Amino acid sequence: MRIKQIKLEHLVLGTLLAYVTVHLVEEWWFGFPAWAEVRWGIPGYTVFKWLLHNVYFAFFLAAGYVVYRINRDKFLFAGLGIVIWGLLNSINHIVFTIIFLKYSPGLFTGLIFAAFAVLAYRRVREMERLSWKTMVPSILAGLFYWGAPIVLFITVDKMLGI
Repeated sequence: MRIKQIKLEHLVLGTLLAYVTVHLVEEWWFGFPAWAEVRWGIPGYTVFKWLLHNVYFAFFLAAGYVVYRINRDKFLFAGLGIVIWGLLNSINHIVFTIIFLKYSPGLFTGLIFAAFAVLAYRRVREMERLSWKTMVPSILAGLFYWGAPIVLFITVDKMLGI
């Protein structure tokens, strides 16, 4: 398949699938929980806790994908939000690799998310949907997919004392 043949829906699903497979494997393999404990000062950030936190992200992204698939035109923002979430993840890994001058586990697959975002931008432009009306809700959806799981797992962690 040529790059020009990759459809927006493939990039949306690709971001979700790359996250729950290769991205999490890269983070686990290269010790993201230990990295986050040291670099971000998260006490007791075990692999188990990290896995639980990733369930929250996966749930919100999967829910967004279901909404997008209900009507890809009407709910385009929900699908683009997933790609924007991937871009935020990529930026996160790039920025912290630069700040700490040490590899942030997840950086390599984060670069895949960045590539998907560039391709998604091109597809949206080709669809003539690149407008404030499309992009503002999409960016808000991406920020929601990023922020809601974090708020939720911090709240639940405090309630459970973990």
